Amino acid sequence: MIKEKISNKIWTLLVLSSFLLAQDSLSNASNNVDQDVPAAKNGSGFVETTNRLPQLLKDVKILLTDAIIADSQGDTLEVIYNLDRIYELLSEADLLGEKTAEDKEEFDRFENALLDVVTQRLFTLEITGAPVAAAEARESLNGLMEPMEVEMGASKFIVVDDRDGHIPLVRNKNVDQFISYFQNKGRRQFEIWLERYHQYGPMLKKILSEYELPEELVYLAMIESGLNPKAYSRANAAGMWQFVYSTGKMYGLRRTWYVDERRDPEKSTHAAAKYLLDLYKEFDHWYLALAAYNGGPGRVHRSTRLHQTSDFWQLHSLPRETRNYMPYYLAAAIIGSNPKEYGFKTPKSIPLQYEYVEIDQSADLAVLARSAGVTLKTLKEYNPELRQSATPVDVTYRLRLPTGKKDKFLAEFNALPADQRFAPQHVVHKVRRGESLWTISKKYRVSIHDLASVNKIRNRHRLSVGQKLTIPVRRTSSGALLASSGPSGHKKIVYKVKRGDTLGHLAEDYNTLARFIRRWNKLEYGQYILPGQKLTLWIKDDVAQTDTQDNRGRVKITHTVKRGDTIGHIADNYRVSSRNILSWNKLRSRQHIYPGQKLILWVKNDTAQKVSRNSNRGKKVTYTVKRGDTIGHIAEDYNSTTGKIKVWNNMKSGAYIRPGQKLTIWLESDQAKNSAEEVKIYYMVKRGDTLSKIAENHRVRMVSIMKWNKLNKSHTIFPGQKLAIWVKQG
Repeated sequence: MIKEKISNKIWTLLVLSSFLLAQDSLSNASNNVDQDVPAAKNGSGFVETTNRLPQLLKDVKILLTDAIIADSQGDTLEVIYNLDRIYELLSEADLLGEKTAEDKEEFDRFENALLDVVTQRLFTLEITGAPVAAAEARESLNGLMEPMEVEMGASKFIVVDDRDGHIPLVRNKNVDQFISYFQNKGRRQFEIWLERYHQYGPMLKKILSEYELPEELVYLAMIESGLNPKAYSRANAAGMWQFVYSTGKMYGLRRTWYVDERRDPEKSTHAAAKYLLDLYKEFDHWYLALAAYNGGPGRVHRSTRLHQTSDFWQLHSLPRETRNYMPYYLAAAIIGSNPKEYGFKTPKSIPLQYEYVEIDQSADLAVLARSAGVTLKTLKEYNPELRQSATPVDVTYRLRLPTGKKDKFLAEFNALPADQRFAPQHVVHKVRRGESLWTISKKYRVSIHDLASVNKIRNRHRLSVGQKLTIPVRRTSSGALLASSGPSGHKKIVYKVKRGDTLGHLAEDYNTLARFIRRWNKLEYGQYILPGQKLTLWIKDDVAQTDTQDNRGRVKITHTVKRGDTIGHIADNYRVSSRNILSWNKLRSRQHIYPGQKLILWVKNDTAQKVSRNSNRGKKVTYTVKRGDTIGHIAEDYNSTTGKIKVWNNMKSGAYIRPGQKLTIWLESDQAKNSAEEVKIYYMVKRGDTLSKIAENHRVRMVSIMKWNKLNKSHTIFPGQKLAIWVKQG
């Protein structure tokens, strides 16, 4: 039963990743944007850049796919890196200007999928500690709790704490629902929040007291972010206090390529204190001020005017999320103020204590951590606002160090030569005629998003010829990787990166981990691989030598796992043993295979020839290429591979297809089994499709499509889903 659940989850992850990438393909086809072509010049000597949002969405979908692959391999570090990069890119969306309606719909759909993956489907993470956990938990509870009952007349509640200078803590039916949730289903989540509360609470309360604000406001940060400095929400809010970019900027929080002060616990708390003070002055009631913090001041003002009352519990015209916000906050504050009474233990976490040192120039964080005698991870935890692997350029940066490390740091750091202390993290590039962000980013092997962010380039911004751009570069150790530097028992190979490759996919193909590939090629987190780049890979000797050991008289083939495949079925089809398949692919007996996975098989020559003949057996169809088609999409639609389509049509490895071109495709025997006059095709659902529309377009009955794909009336179809359809030839 457990095996079946894990297998289903892995399959769901792969379907979801395919769905996300399919969305991107559809979007690119509809917009007809070729990201690989440099932007066109206008007559005035300027170079136009295209809208960056579609490219940003494409990149975060690829990153999410890599995170899913790394999670299936148990590579937690790679999962964390990919998720952090996703949050960084999504937080830049506010800086790209106004979204079109189509862009906003696509953006929202991806964020919903992302939250589902992070909070429900990643096994290697402590889900309740994920950066999106607090926001997702609060939103998910909206549908679980009973609707708030509105009582006419005076609201009824039990007063828990009503001291002067504090926010009144009261209990009613709605508050009790959330208290019960935290004591049961949400217990682990709240325990993590309490640990962070004891870590950050003293510092937050000290700042709040400077503004003469109630200390209970600390629990506002708890329900907003779980007191996680790197928290991110689908509203593009970041940090403990969940500031969106515009509000953070209004209250003095800077966001540059190097830092995001919304993630600075100290600076963001000062900004939150000022914002909450303004809200309290505006409403003169803490419940209304906190409701405005969640839903916006205008919405609360309209509700108070409509109901002619300032009693929060009577404002039933507020959105459900805002009406649940105060009971959620009160439940957290009541438990947090007296955890033992509600069955929680006092955490043993130590309050965060630190001291500052000033860094005059940009310095590598690894050098700073080594000088302080702490790990790089610890240094980043003390300075969560840093977005890069170095301190900012051209400004003096106040770096936090754990208390007691300052003297050691100053002695060690000042003893280093200047060229080791301060590492330039950028170069200056002068724009030439014909260049675009894409060509420049490719030249320097940096992300186009990093390049645009550090130079504050928004949508359709013009690059003028002669303009100077700051190119962010990451410092790496010099020297080539030596052949002898690989792990023992491994053989070195050199792989040339192809278009569409990612470290996650390479790790999966070569039965290794993405973090190992980074280490072998001295790639830091944040560095990218590009087509044509050569990577050193170390594969196990027994894998490399499989060609010569115990396989005489056999031919090596690759089998792509299909839905429903098992090791046993594959072994029967190829007349080999299950044990050999596990050995050839370094699989454990309890390890699951999943659709799309490639398995190496060594089969006898006659079996290989039979497989080769069978690959061309069946129906021959002619496909006319449509606008937006790729060989990969056509291969998916016909349940084939890009390699086979290229062989059937005598296409070279780098050949492109064009609209109107006719391709020969051989359907496999099982695709042509229905009848001599019918062939089986796979149709990929597009946005706006319905079963009746698909049935009408293919001249079949809707009930037949439901039967072929085992759908019932309660099932819905979604963009990216593949449907098997039997259609008549011609």
